[in-house]
Amino acid sequence: MFAMFGLGMGELLIIVLVVLLLFGATRLPALLGGLGKGLREFKEGFKGDEDGAGESGTAAVPDVNLDQLKPAVGKQVRLLPDGTLEVGSVEGATMVEVDASTLTVQENSNLNRIPLGQVKRVVHIS
Repeated sequence: MFAMFGLGMGELLIIVLVVLLLFGATRLPALLGGLGKGLREFKEGFKGDEDGAGESGTAAVPDVNLDQLKPAVGKQVRLLPDGTLEVGSVEGATMVEVDASTLTVQENSNLNRIPLGQVKRVVHIS
């Protein structure tokens, strides 16, 4: 594994000793724990919640509620990649319906259903 970096066992041992001298044996476990947690969060951020389901297999609870979305029915909306739903945008689709799990939009003659789990927040544009 370390051969691609050109490190042998001797060089690796020296690096470990220098790290121990710099941080001390008492702070090293906390440092490595923080590093592991950061790597886990980094990987989860890339993986994301692609199917909108949690680990238990149940549907994820949306961050927005229906009261925020009902006034948008009949207006132009646009869903941005970060999960922001812009209501009243100049370009976009017309929201036709919203229910407990999806919102339905019409673009040209096509009806599309968007899972509410994809909507992270609602922004009204004047």
